[in-house]
Amino acid sequence: MTSVEEIPAIFKCYPDLGDSIDYINLDTMPSQVHRLDNLGHGDLWIKRNDKLSTVYGGNKVRRLEFVLAEVLEKRKSRVVTLGAIGTNHGLATAIYCKRLGIKCKLILYDQEVTPYVRENLRLYHKYGADMVYAGNMINAGRRYYLDQRLRHPMSYFLYAGGSSPIATVGSVNAAFEFKEQLDRGDMPAPKYVICPTASNGTMGGLMLGFALAGIDTTVIGVRVGVDRWGPMEFNTPRTVKSMIRRVYKVLKRSSKMIPDVTVPEPVMLNDYVGKGYGYVTQESLRAVEIFKEKENIKLEPVYTGKTCAALLDFIKDKDRSNDTVLYWHTYNSVDLSEEARSVDYRELPPEFHTFFEE
Repeated sequence: MTSVEEIPAIFKCYPDLGDSIDYINLDTMPSQVHRLDNLGHGDLWIKRNDKLSTVYGGNKVRRLEFVLAEVLEKRKSRVVTLGAIGTNHGLATAIYCKRLGIKCKLILYDQEVTPYVRENLRLYHKYGADMVYAGNMINAGRRYYLDQRLRHPMSYFLYAGGSSPIATVGSVNAAFEFKEQLDRGDMPAPKYVICPTASNGTMGGLMLGFALAGIDTTVIGVRVGVDRWGPMEFNTPRTVKSMIRRVYKVLKRSSKMIPDVTVPEPVMLNDYVGKGYGYVTQESLRAVEIFKEKENIKLEPVYTGKTCAALLDFIKDKDRSNDTVLYWHTYNSVDLSEEARSVDYRELPPEFHTFFEE
């Protein structure tokens, strides 16, 4: 049960969802929207999910409000998830698991080592995560799907990026929160919404949420990770549509009030990923500098830096000069650098020391 102040926006529209879908407020608040005045476009806006919470912000927290509620409801004592060694999803999971008294195991695979990756590695330890180094992505997947499930059958398993159907309800809910802001006149309705996409959850959830909420906009996903690994698809229009179908099925099963909707085809920009997930690009580093200098907004070079590199190119098109464009910001703005500095990297499991000694 949730109090009136903690009712998600989507539950207000479909009250019977709360009978089937669990939710816990993780000290979050609706994230504001405001104009970006200094980037050369007259009608550019931002949704500040980085300020969603004073504990740790960003889109991952929206997912965890539904995931960790389910963990508690199912009486699971441990969450097992995976990601690259700098995973923000892993950090958010570790932070909020610790706050709720839930154990957290992170299965981590390689990415380019940067200062923010080293900071996150320290923070995983700071917040009590059991860190497992798997080397490459294939080994991480093997350990996630085989070793850990055999050894910890009573744990709750959460896929990389926190992208499961129940987690993606968090992004659908965010679309309904945004609809309330539009109805209040906080900003004009956007013609385009631009967001990062790596594990389908944010983009798919927003597309479904906007369709359900009656917001006529085009969501453009900037792909920041691999689209395929051999025969497996990870982040393509088809995988986004698959996520939309799975989440919609969960919602329809949980509420008789969910209407039939038609969701448009996903639109993705694929030219900003560089060498792959976790690798920075010169364009992303430049976008980080521009947003810091001109708007005092913190980006990182892997997700939001690449997305904003695409955004800066997108708004250069003169045909879009009069269009309302919304950048859906997904990073965390809470400064945890002091907490990170309090951790000596030698306190981490030995296999992680090499990332600090190169």
